[in-house]
Formats: sequence, C-alpha cells, structure tokens
Amino acid sequence: MSDVNLAAIDLNLLNVVATVLEVRSATKAAAKLHVTQSAVSNAMKRARELFGDPLVMREAYGLAPTARGAELLPSLRAWLEEARRLVSKAPMFDPRTSTRTFSVACSDAVAIALLQPVLRLLKRRAPLTRLRLLTLDRLLAGDGLARGEVDLLIGIPPVLPPGHEAELVYRDPLECIVRRDHPQVRSKLTLSLYTSLPHVDLALFGATDDLVDRALARHGKAREVTIALPHFASVPLAVLETDCVATISSRIARAFAARLPLKVLEPPLALEPIEVRQVWHRRSETDAAVTFLRALVREAAG
Repeated sequence: MSDVNLAAIDLNLLNVVATVLEVRSATKAAAKLHVTQSAVSNAMKRARELFGDPLVMREAYGLAPTARGAELLPSLRAWLEEARRLVSKAPMFDPRTSTRTFSVACSDAVAIALLQPVLRLLKRRAPLTRLRLLTLDRLLAGDGLARGEVDLLIGIPPVLPPGHEAELVYRDPLECIVRRDHPQVRSKLTLSLYTSLPHVDLALFGATDDLVDRALARHGKAREVTIALPHFASVPLAVLETDCVATISSRIARAFAARLPLKVLEPPLALEPIEVRQVWHRRSETDAAVTFLRALVREAAG
C-alpha cells in the first residue's frame, strides 16, 4: 500500500462511494451531495476502476453493495468523519437564540416519563429550539447515532456499541398495576396471587422482557403472559379491560394511575430497578448543543 500515489486519486470519489453505499441509490446520493445524478454515475464509474470492483449491484429496490463495497463502508465512514473533524470548527451554541432541532430516540415509556419536564425546561432555557422524537426501531434501522442523524438515545440499551458513550439518567423501581375494581386484588399482592393471575407484558421488538420470569424462577415459580404488547402506553388499557396484572416502572405506573382507574401495588418479590441511560456518539463529545441537551435531560429526570 505504500506505493499508492494519493496525489493521483480524486479523494472526493470516496465521499461519493460512501454516500451511494449508505443510501443505496444514485438519485438520493445526488440529492444529498447537491450534484447531478450523472455526476454521481461518472464518479462511481471512476471509483469502480480505482477499486477494481463494481461496488454496487442493481436490485429491484435499489442498489445493493457488493462484498467489497460492504467491506469498504465502515472504513469510508471513519475516514470521512475524521476528515470532517479536522476541517470543521466547533460552532457556537447559545441556547437562548439557537433554532436547532434536537433529535432523540426513545420508547414511549421514556416519553411518558420525561417529555413534559424536558419541554418545560426547553421552553425556559432554549425557547427557539425544536424537539423531534424517533422510535427505537427507526434508530436501529438507520444507525442514527453513528450517522449523526440522532443526538441522543434514551432508554435501556442492552449493549453499548463501539464509538458510543452512556450515562445514567434515572433508576426506577418496578411496580404492579391492576384495575381498581379487580375482583381478586385488594391492597396487597401475595406471590401466590401474583403468579395465579394472567399477566400483560411488554414485547419490544417481539420478545417479552424476562426480568420478572428470572426473578420468579429463583422462587421456583412461573407466570402466564396472556397479552404481549409492543408499546408501554397500551399496557394499562389492556389491564383496564381484563383481570390481568402488569409489572412496569414506577414512573409509568403512577403516571397512568393518576389518570385512569388503576391500583399501584408493590410486587411480591424482589425485582431489580430499571436503569434508564442516555447514549451518544463520541463525535458529539465536543458538540455544545448535545452537551446542553444531556444536562437538560438529567435535570428533567431529577
């Protein structure tokens, strides 16, 4: 590789290749790069000669990267990120005058817990900014933090991807909810009653959370989940129409119980509190706006 003559290479080709590989469309790449589609096509032709590979193949729903193209993309992203960092100057951020749009990915549970205090603080501290919430599946599908399209993820990430940082926002104990006129539940849940009741559980991305099941297994017990739902906001609605019990975070349980005929009860077994964290990409470590947003979220959670 030491004999490669960089002076003979148009490095702008790398930006075009990375964009085409990411958006998988010459038309979309042209729009993103603010050039014509023919300019993108010509650049890709030269890039194919440079790498000795087609890089993309046309399929029914757009362009798919070849094996070589897929292999190149992570390195191209890293190279472009470093190039942008080298030539960019950190913009000034004044929350009182900024019109920035903050993009945050979170579940509806986090939105229920934090949206109102976050909006109140933004109104006071950064009145001209805008807030855009994204679903977790949208974040994962687009790799939004790595691509710089999302400022923060607030939730319970199972793993922390390379290049990302995280900090604790709040801890929340788990509590149980049943409808207020439940025929079997009075003011307390015993373990026997808890396991005899049907359960409503959350099923983010199709799988129910097994935290409760693991805790029950330590007591030699099990439960029956009769209703699995993909959204936190639908859990109390199912509880209201059935004899089910649901075990959810205290903030969410009490927020719903303040508005709906629900009872909040202590679980009959020890359950670890959930830990909600905010995650950001390391590229935003020097972004004053994201630093401001992170501090605001911590304050809102408190």
